[in-house]
Amino acid sequence: MANVVEPQIPGQQTQPQGSGAGKGCLWGCLLLLGLGVASILCVGIGGYWFANRLVSQYTSDTPVDLPTVEYTEDELATLEARIESFRSKLNAGETPEEDLVLTADDINALIGKNEDFKGKVFVKIENNQVEGDVSIPLDKVPLCEGRYFNGKASFNVSMEGGVLIVTADQAEFNGNPVPEEFMQSMRNENLAKDVYKDEKNAKFMRQFEDIKIEDNKFILRVKRNDDSGVQENPLIESGEDAAGTSDADATEPAANTEAAPDDETAGSVQ
Repeated sequence: MANVVEPQIPGQQTQPQGSGAGKGCLWGCLLLLGLGVASILCVGIGGYWFANRLVSQYTSDTPVDLPTVEYTEDELATLEARIESFRSKLNAGETPEEDLVLTADDINALIGKNEDFKGKVFVKIENNQVEGDVSIPLDKVPLCEGRYFNGKASFNVSMEGGVLIVTADQAEFNGNPVPEEFMQSMRNENLAKDVYKDEKNAKFMRQFEDIKIEDNKFILRVKRNDDSGVQENPLIESGEDAAGTSDADATEPAANTEAAPDDETAGSVQ
């Protein structure tokens, strides 16, 4: 899965560690639906390929020509300014006046600014699901030199109990559907759980009331209160959650049958 702690903003140099609280996390959430598709599909299924000797069946010797979306300089500048304004207000403890709403074209335009991913990752939002197409060279993967990973998958995105949940629904590689027994396990895995492994990211994510797909758009909605400020949980901000758990312990909600309910929710989907 793509590392959302320090994702590279398309078209810009990677920002230094700590260059803006929440910046890497917000971009990670946005690009999770695009750049993350590549690593989700490659890494998540890679072991299955080799274990079953299905490299030839699930990879190809030719790439797939994927569409791209290119905004004008003014359109792209407006989009980036809107995202940056949303992020900076959150970091200042203010409440953005509006939800951050992005279309598939917006996400693809951001992806298209990065030459490493342009033409290799394409995102669609249809039927309130995220669909991702990838075509990636596998020259750095053992036994796969000269071959390409051509795949597509659909994902469900929601927020449950304050935890971002991204789960795979369907997937196919090189035109071959992924076996149902494997998809069943993938559907129970929260592909966004690594967002919470970084303490700053976890704190940033707690400011959101909802992250969802609605009307075929990606919507980020922050918590609001009567004072028009970002709603905070005083127990969390003081270093404890409602159960008295330290903030450091609460930032990595991995699946564990002995864990607290919020942690279990983040790691897996029941």
